[in-house]
Amino acid sequence: MNEIDPARRFSAEAVRKFDGPADGDTPSGMNDVARQVASQYRRDTMSPIMVSGVLRMVEFGLLFLSGLAVYFHYVGFFNYLAWQYPVTIAAASFLAVVLLDVTDCYQIVALMRPIANFGRVLLVWAGTFALMALTAFVMKMSENYSRLLLGSWFAIGFVLIFGLRLVMSKLIRAWARDGRMERRAVIVGGGKAAEILIRSVERQPYNDIRICGIFDDRGDKRSPPIVAGYPKLGTISELIEFARIARIDMLIVSLPLTAESRVLQLLKKLWVLPVDIRLSAHSNALQFRPRAYSYIGAVPMLDIFDKPINDWDSVAKRA
Repeated sequence: MNEIDPARRFSAEAVRKFDGPADGDTPSGMNDVARQVASQYRRDTMSPIMVSGVLRMVEFGLLFLSGLAVYFHYVGFFNYLAWQYPVTIAAASFLAVVLLDVTDCYQIVALMRPIANFGRVLLVWAGTFALMALTAFVMKMSENYSRLLLGSWFAIGFVLIFGLRLVMSKLIRAWARDGRMERRAVIVGGGKAAEILIRSVERQPYNDIRICGIFDDRGDKRSPPIVAGYPKLGTISELIEFARIARIDMLIVSLPLTAESRVLQLLKKLWVLPVDIRLSAHSNALQFRPRAYSYIGAVPMLDIFDKPINDWDSVAKRA
């Protein structure tokens, strides 16, 4: 396995120090097709990360409140173990959300297929109770807790979170169909490499990537005007103007990793944009450490730059 770290080769410092020839293009304004496409993507979308993050909080709230409701029903308002039960219920609810996260139950693919993930969610919820029971046994507190109360909460809690996931599945599919929840991507570089990349992304099941178009400096002889059904909208200089009009989430560079100078040349122009920049690695023979890759479905990408204000950062900024 090649141990070269791509993060160093294409880091912000490497781009800053790169002194290769600058592109000769001067912004001449977008063509009518590019401007029309950009206008279609002016509207903000819901981030999948934000949706799954909100779902975490909602599920924690549902589990905690349902546990308190069962406690009040069986025991009354803080009549027995007045603080132990609420703390235990809160800890179990938090642990369940953490385990659901660890087992990828908050991934959009999993949320869109709740029936297929029924067993995984049930196993996580049962595992939460098993861990809490083990903790109570070790601390010699297990006899203090009502098995009927906890058994009722187990059943009610599972029905609530699985029912919520059935609802979320329908909502996510509707949002994706309407274009309200998606990640918008632009392909940088055309030709055969771009076609292979697009086909690979489109083959991914439950894909939330919407490809908006292709930008390439090369002429139509070397880079066809239509690639895999997507139009070439202009040059790299025009891409900068396009991304300032449209709400773009990601730029995917389809050039091979071996074209290091050309990639750095492009990045030096594109890093001014507030978007995620990814370098496609699906067709490259070089193999890096597994931690160097991120994935769109099963398509490997190298993370070059991340959006400066992303998802929860934007919420914090507004607050």
